[in-house]
Amino acid sequence: MNEIKVGLLTLATLAIVVFMSIKVTSNQSGFGEYIQYRTIIRDASGIFPKTPIRVAGINAGRIKDISLADNNAVITFEVLKDVTVTKGSKLKIKTVGFLGDKYLEIQTSKDEERLGENAFIPALEGGGIEDLVKDASTVLKDVKIIVASIKESLAPPGEDPPMQQILADVKDLVANTKVATESLKRIMTGNEERINEIIANLDEFSEDIAYQVNNTNEDSAMADVKEILGNAKKISADLEKVMADLKAGKGTMGKLLVEEQIADEVRQTLSGVRQLVTRVNNLRTEMEVYTGANTNFGSESQFGLRLYPSPERFYELGVVTSEFGVEDKSIITSDINGNTSTETRTVQDQDTYRFNIMMGRHIHNWVIRGGLIQSTGGIGVDYELNDWGSKFSLDVYDYRDEIGPNVRFSMEHQLYNVLYGRIRAEDLLESDTRSATFSLGIKFTDEDIRGLLALFLGGN
Repeated sequence: MNEIKVGLLTLATLAIVVFMSIKVTSNQSGFGEYIQYRTIIRDASGIFPKTPIRVAGINAGRIKDISLADNNAVITFEVLKDVTVTKGSKLKIKTVGFLGDKYLEIQTSKDEERLGENAFIPALEGGGIEDLVKDASTVLKDVKIIVASIKESLAPPGEDPPMQQILADVKDLVANTKVATESLKRIMTGNEERINEIIANLDEFSEDIAYQVNNTNEDSAMADVKEILGNAKKISADLEKVMADLKAGKGTMGKLLVEEQIADEVRQTLSGVRQLVTRVNNLRTEMEVYTGANTNFGSESQFGLRLYPSPERFYELGVVTSEFGVEDKSIITSDINGNTSTETRTVQDQDTYRFNIMMGRHIHNWVIRGGLIQSTGGIGVDYELNDWGSKFSLDVYDYRDEIGPNVRFSMEHQLYNVLYGRIRAEDLLESDTRSATFSLGIKFTDEDIRGLLALFLGGN
């Protein structure tokens, strides 16, 4: 009775997860009828099946298939029939954020004639993070040239710095002013009578001149000149100190002027960031969860995760659990008073766990896998019919030494969106242990997982 309750609870939980998954992932393309279009681009890095198609920033479809033709990527995608894609429309590859994912944006034209089924839409490439990093490298080169030019202007090789020349000219100017003042004093001393006559005739004018020349008056011109000369002396000293620090390579500007290695290190850092962004964008994941029942082993559940570092190869990790494990037979022979007896005992474990660790490669519609299949060595071959949403698989492995290899044939079909059904025929070569497994499951791609995370975390 407890097993029935556990089974019903498992099916109810799976139904709720499937319903939520369908609601979330359906928002990526929407319910309704679709029209299929195609486009050609030179570089499809970071673009995968189910990548969103947007119109005016809103999801209106998704990519169905990506194939290679004449060294170009041919992308087949579908758009809701309610969205009018007219002649002259363009397709642009865009990126969400600095490390965000790519999507395709349709820029419709003002033409009223609608494109037909399977029509080609021209793609406008560029504008991604790769172009931004490339432009940053070019700007860095220009900055390096400008810094070298400033360095040459402030400190020309083999010549005195211009600022030192300015300070020397100011010093000469002060010395000349002192000489002129002494000469004026001598002239006034030798011509006192004539000066007295001039002062008598221009008494009021001379009083004003005397007031402005008197540096003891706070608002006199001489006091202002004295203050200006004092400030000029301070500025000269500060400039001399700044120039010395720049020559010694102190501070940020000093390092830029003296150490050319800094610019090279910044360029290497940007190159490393670009490589990291490219690897993150190219990594694709797929996750699947199946639950069902086997005619011999009772209830069975399976979790699998595939990592795609590139479109043609992947790594698969998984765990399989069942209500009952495989049977382990042992033969016991005993001799009692000369009488020999033989006894065969069968032991079957409960709640067993087995693991899958494989690597594989795509070759057109074929997939070749190898590694650990249910905790034992084995190989597998898949044939995918993407247009039908079906996959046929053949696995050969063995976790029972006394019986021999287990040959298993599977058929998987997409029932609706992320919901899949699977039928497996286990141990085809052994009639005594032959069994069948019927399962329902859900599969998620990167786009589906992001949609679920946005729902649970309260994202838009």
